[in-house]
Amino acid sequence: MTSSNYYLVPDQNQNLPVKKPKRRRRRGWSSAAFGLLLAVSGLALARLGHLWIGLDIFSQLFMHFVFLGLAVLLGMAVPRFKGLASSVLFIAMIAAYGIWPHFVSAGPAAPPSALAVGERQLKVASFNTYSENKNTNGIAKEILRLDPDIITLVEFGLDKSVVMDRLNSSYPYEADCYDIDGCDFVILSKFPLTKIMERGPNDGPSYIAASLGPDFGNVTVYGIHTTRFPHSHAQFDEIKQLVKLGEISPGRAILMGDFNATPFSRMTEALAEGWGLSRLTYLPSWSASFGFPQFAIDHIFVSPEIRAISDERIGDNVGSDHYPITMTLAVPTQ
Repeated sequence: MTSSNYYLVPDQNQNLPVKKPKRRRRRGWSSAAFGLLLAVSGLALARLGHLWIGLDIFSQLFMHFVFLGLAVLLGMAVPRFKGLASSVLFIAMIAAYGIWPHFVSAGPAAPPSALAVGERQLKVASFNTYSENKNTNGIAKEILRLDPDIITLVEFGLDKSVVMDRLNSSYPYEADCYDIDGCDFVILSKFPLTKIMERGPNDGPSYIAASLGPDFGNVTVYGIHTTRFPHSHAQFDEIKQLVKLGEISPGRAILMGDFNATPFSRMTEALAEGWGLSRLTYLPSWSASFGFPQFAIDHIFVSPEIRAISDERIGDNVGSDHYPITMTLAVPTQ
């Protein structure tokens, strides 16, 4: 009987580490999808504010939701780190939005467009000077630098009346409402003012108004300040009262001031449609605190016969949380 020798051949792979299946690296799709959902939801809520006024607060962030959506869509095109790319793009867009009003307002202003027959040029300005701002010297210098024909000043308390004294030679005509408790408006004008009206905050939206007389077709200039968001219901009630004021106020009108509402808000839309006005403003003017304003809440509204003959510009920061806004209008004389 023949014997056979058997040899065990060792398994060459038994001591090798077992390779785990490769896991696909996440490329930021989840964070990008969340950002896009947030942007779309914000835009939808902003529009729903036109149905329920309580949601109007989202309209203040309309542009930021737009920037977020664009940033995410562009970030999705990046092979890796989509969330990080979207975040960087979003921050860059916000910064650019804050730089934009400074960019368009830098340098000498372009000459206004030509006037038509029967029109007169009127440079207007509006400035929420901020109640806590003590830089009266800076305010006076900025008004002189802007050189409007007429300016409405909001949050301009009696403690700032020294500004009026300093500007008396340039603005000999003025109107204020200091005799009404809580009313802190002033209108300064190079031209005579007539039919001065005023209302304090206890009777609804506070405002001051004065007419410029027949040389400017008896146009009435209003200085207005509405309640700020998130008090949307109270703010909308004030807007409705202003619309009623427009219904009983004949003649052409220029409304200027701090409306605490962006161009995408139901507030500005309701005021323009209800009074029959055109909104001419769009530049972010708040907040001036960090130099990158993000919200266009200071506005100029005009009657249809009045037109802008220069672009809107913002002024310099002189201690307020708002930038002043200015533009030149063509006002019919008849």
